[in-house]
Amino acid sequence: MKGISLVTKSKNTCEALKNQLCGLIGEEVSVKGYYLDGHIEKRISDHLIVISSNDIYHDAIKFINPDCPVIIAQRSINYHEIDKLLNLPTGIEVLFVNDLPSTTINTINALKALGLDHIKYHPYFPGAKDYPRLNIAVTPGELELVPDFVEHVIDIKSRNIDLATIIEIYKFLGLPSEKIGLVSAKYIKDIINLIKSSKQMADMNCRIKNQLHTILNEVNDGIIALDEREVITVFNPVAEKIFGFPGETVLGKKLDDKEVRADIYSTLTKVNHLDEQFIRVKDRYIVVNRSYILKDESTIGTLYTLKDVTEIQRLEKELRRKVMTQEYHARYTFRDIIGNSKQINITKELARRIAASDSPVLIWGESGTGKELFAQAIHNESRRKNYPFVAVNFAALPESLLESELFGYDEGAFTGARKGGMPGLFEQAHGGTIFLDEIGDSPVYFQIRLLRVLQEKQVRRIGSSKVIPVDVRVIAATNKDLKLLIEKGEFRQDLYYRLNVLPLTIPPLRQRKQDIMCLAESFLRRHSRGYPKNGAADYFDKVTDCFLEYDWPGNVRELNNVVEYLVSVCPDKPPDCSLLPAEMLKFSEGLGKRTGKDNAKENEILMEIKNSNTAGQPIGRRSLAKKTGISEWELRRIINDMSSKGYITVNKGIKGLRLTDKAYRILDGRES
Repeated sequence: MKGISLVTKSKNTCEALKNQLCGLIGEEVSVKGYYLDGHIEKRISDHLIVISSNDIYHDAIKFINPDCPVIIAQRSINYHEIDKLLNLPTGIEVLFVNDLPSTTINTINALKALGLDHIKYHPYFPGAKDYPRLNIAVTPGELELVPDFVEHVIDIKSRNIDLATIIEIYKFLGLPSEKIGLVSAKYIKDIINLIKSSKQMADMNCRIKNQLHTILNEVNDGIIALDEREVITVFNPVAEKIFGFPGETVLGKKLDDKEVRADIYSTLTKVNHLDEQFIRVKDRYIVVNRSYILKDESTIGTLYTLKDVTEIQRLEKELRRKVMTQEYHARYTFRDIIGNSKQINITKELARRIAASDSPVLIWGESGTGKELFAQAIHNESRRKNYPFVAVNFAALPESLLESELFGYDEGAFTGARKGGMPGLFEQAHGGTIFLDEIGDSPVYFQIRLLRVLQEKQVRRIGSSKVIPVDVRVIAATNKDLKLLIEKGEFRQDLYYRLNVLPLTIPPLRQRKQDIMCLAESFLRRHSRGYPKNGAADYFDKVTDCFLEYDWPGNVRELNNVVEYLVSVCPDKPPDCSLLPAEMLKFSEGLGKRTGKDNAKENEILMEIKNSNTAGQPIGRRSLAKKTGISEWELRRIINDMSSKGYITVNKGIKGLRLTDKAYRILDGRES
């Protein structure tokens, strides 16, 4: 059985909404409830998470498994209870008590929009300071929040989850579609009951009719209601659109009246009480449901709800797009690719040009260079950016699941196949991009079928004889030499040339060392609880040499791991080389032995400072970096070293760097 987890602010709201969902879908779905005012002890996981309002989304989302789909419920006033407010005299002042400032104001506005504006509401919520001490309070189920000085409390019960959200839940969980009509009937039945009860309240009749007129105009279903004498009492605008004429011509007339059009009579009389019917009206099919309107166990009318099949298809398509967008979403853009080196800038510019095309892309790069990051950035720069980005990792998928995951399957295709079948990842990427990561690890037998899909742009589900057209852009990636795999017979040459239309090579970190410390600073921000007071330069001061000289076989991923490790073991002070991971520690021990390269850089830097000093021009680290091509991070280390040797003086402001007499003697060859 599928499950729903409901997350609310308070316990009362949680119980009320859970009871509502159990009453509507409890036979098909297990419903669990959590509330923020209680103690949530674990990350919530389920087939679907329903958050009670947008106001608590940011507080609730941290308790939810990020892999679980989330729906934020739309809420509506509980129509069963609002008649309690109709009896209050015009102009009366009441406290309106709720759990949050935003929900308090929103509920007051919703009551006014329904026409219950004869009452003067004063908002009250935990922490409220400016409110009058009144004898009467109105609350949507939050009785424990009502202040002690209130003498009379009117509980209009918690706001319900509205019909649109219930339908969204039904569609998402794949529940029986015939139940949706019955749920709609339950909602509309409440509205019609309000119409009937309004006859007993003559002084409020006009107000109630106006508010119900607004409700009936807003729903997406056609609504036709008959009283106990089969007189047509409701014929809303959607019903007018379906039948193609104004409802005023039939309101107040009996269903079998000669002035009532024959297609209305034939449509409604075909409907069985228990089952929804698909009925053709003019050039369209309509789903029609019938239910009885009861009062005190007596039938006082009949309610018909009509749904245009094309509208159902539109809602399903919109829901599918929304769900797919949430589940298969590319988060990264080119702005997230950090670095200013020539190599990475050339790669990013080439990738931007590639994004404008729809041709397949083959990304090659060593492990950890950011191949998926580039794939997502290309997708988000392309015309497909508003459609799904679906990633498949061949190294992580068992061979037995490859075909069913990528191409889907029909019901009964194999033991354990889901009822109704399942679309594959190619179908779910329709309109967008599919990212085939670690393509070099795909089995040869599977490459044949993948090639066919790429050539024909069609997929056939396992167990099906039908082909399904798909429109997807393919981006593949690998860290293996595919040409070598072709020579070994482990990769098909025709598939290689099908994928390698737009090749893109990601440079390893050792080839763009200028970016190392920029990346390290970014990772430091990500992993540290509080950014170091003196900045990243001071934090990495003692390990910068090792960072710049190390080859980083794991590339950007390894650098991220090392920074996270250092922040964990040394969060409050700059780390030294002795704290580096074992493989880097061994490397750092040999750094002191290298002298030639540093001496050459020192001489180059001393000459640039000498030239500027002689010309009377100021020079600092930034201008030195431009002249020598040495990164500012490395210059900082070398300048500190030369200062400690007595070669230069480091002055603040316009004076900048200046050579000492000792440095002049070295440059003139008078001292070694």
